[in-house]
Amino acid sequence: MVVQLTDLILNQLRFFHSVARHLSYSKAGEELNLSQPAVSRQIASLEKSLGLDLFSQRGRQVILTDAGRSLYDYADRIMILAQQASRAMDQFHDLERGEVRLGASSIVGSYLLPSILKEFYSRFPNIKVSLTIDNDLQIARSVEEGELDLALLLGPVEADNVHIERFAQDDLILVCPTSDDGLPMNTLFSKYPLIIWEKCSSDHNIKEHLSGQGITTKLFMEIPDAEVIKRFVMSGIGIAFLPSRVVEEELAFKMLQKVKGDETTLPCWVYLITAKDQHYCPTLLAFMNFIRKYQ
Repeated sequence: MVVQLTDLILNQLRFFHSVARHLSYSKAGEELNLSQPAVSRQIASLEKSLGLDLFSQRGRQVILTDAGRSLYDYADRIMILAQQASRAMDQFHDLERGEVRLGASSIVGSYLLPSILKEFYSRFPNIKVSLTIDNDLQIARSVEEGELDLALLLGPVEADNVHIERFAQDDLILVCPTSDDGLPMNTLFSKYPLIIWEKCSSDHNIKEHLSGQGITTKLFMEIPDAEVIKRFVMSGIGIAFLPSRVVEEELAFKMLQKVKGDETTLPCWVYLITAKDQHYCPTLLAFMNFIRKYQ
């Protein structure tokens, strides 16, 4: 006879596991809140399904057979996994606790995350989100080392032990002072230095893009804050490639000017970064599933 273990149901294993652990039908009945005859019937049904005796009786003593001892080893592991699964599902149900350690570049943290986190807190008020703002390279390193659960970064990241997926597109556009509206790109770069916002992965793409256009830039200015960069550009100190959503308001109110031409737009993505060996606890899964609505 072929024993179809996959046909066993969890309740039958639970009855067996309790009797095998206590080596007593009466103690198993007390634990399971069932009468001793009810427990005996369940064990008899299981033995019939398997075509094997799992217990033998020596006087009043209940003894596991060889088959029973073998099944108990599996049942013990199955019961532990079932309890763990039940606890995990409970956390999914109410998510009353937990923490997500999120990293982001300054621009993503300032312009993309506020609306996302506001809605997340209204949906999951008891989950704490700890936000770390730093440059792309440092954030990616923190994800690799397990100091952060995930990160949202602008531009591609070179790291060996992380999983990278595209999250949302946010093209970089070249902006200049409104007083220079209509000036060609080459003229602007001969007049102004290029301002970059920090040591981030997008800088390399910007430099490659300009080199491909045959454009030589003046001394680079490096500023870690997008608001300061916008002020510098508005004041006529320099020009900058910035994500389109960062300058939406300034363009709408004619405080900044987008430089004309196809070459002044550089495709760019916000990337979702996680460690390759990341353990996805319920709170982290809930957060990741939630933010994917914004893709």
